[in-house]
Amino acid sequence: MRTILLEIFIALAAVAGFGAGYLLLGRTVGTVDYYAADISTLGPGPENDLIRYGRELIVDTPRYIGKGAEDPAMAFAGNDLACQSCHLKAGLQPFAAPFVSTAATFPMMVNNKVITLPERINGCMELGMNGHALPEDSREMEALIAYIKFVGKDTPEGVRLPGMGLMPIALPAAVPDSRRGAEVYTQHCASCHGADGQGQRKASPEVGYSIPPLWGDGSFNGGAGMGQIAYAASYIRPNMPPGSHYQAPALTVQEAWDVAAYMNSKPHPLAPPEKVEVPAAAAADGASGGEASPN
Repeated sequence: MRTILLEIFIALAAVAGFGAGYLLLGRTVGTVDYYAADISTLGPGPENDLIRYGRELIVDTPRYIGKGAEDPAMAFAGNDLACQSCHLKAGLQPFAAPFVSTAATFPMMVNNKVITLPERINGCMELGMNGHALPEDSREMEALIAYIKFVGKDTPEGVRLPGMGLMPIALPAAVPDSRRGAEVYTQHCASCHGADGQGQRKASPEVGYSIPPLWGDGSFNGGAGMGQIAYAASYIRPNMPPGSHYQAPALTVQEAWDVAAYMNSKPHPLAPPEKVEVPAAAAADGASGGEASPN
């Protein structure tokens, strides 16, 4: 038990370290509301078209680059999740690994290695999306970066704004327990994600999910941030079930840890060798997908 608690503490310290200082939400700096980027304000033109395509890739990922992509040659992802499955509201929901400060804080030093933004995006592709990397010179990579820069417009360089990453979560009073987590899941999660955890597919002919799967072949692989209990708990508590808010979570701290343990006790695809989402990547910008992706 001491070993389990120590592992939790180490992982939690990483989450708290990257989350510290981001607890004030809805802050307006000058005249800029950093969580209200409105793509409808963009006029015509190739640069704005690229931004719009980037948002489409975030919201409707499986249509363009998912396992069920319209063009099979573009099936870079190994599942039909959307980036928005973890990066909620097209990457604009605080503490759901939003994109608002992402462009301003990359390149980032992680474990004595410089990580670029394209590398971070491809980390999501390989782990949260259980696929393979987008070419860095592809229009899709350019579009994703253009959108991320758009939602972070005027963000001070090197500054991570309130609400970025994941919300720090306290240590659980008891070791996370998947059996208790199963009860939490039945009460709070199964109505959307299903008793089998497989979510809800969109109506044909659309591809992808209206509610994403949480385990199984169609979910994130074991290397994703969401595959680590500390990151999953930090993501779940302020965001799930829908309607939760960081100031009024529906789940207790213990419930968030327990349901994260339950979710991650289920089978997931294997991560590629030596590909595991590191704390800075998972806690700082998510999904994903963690952006604990969420990724």
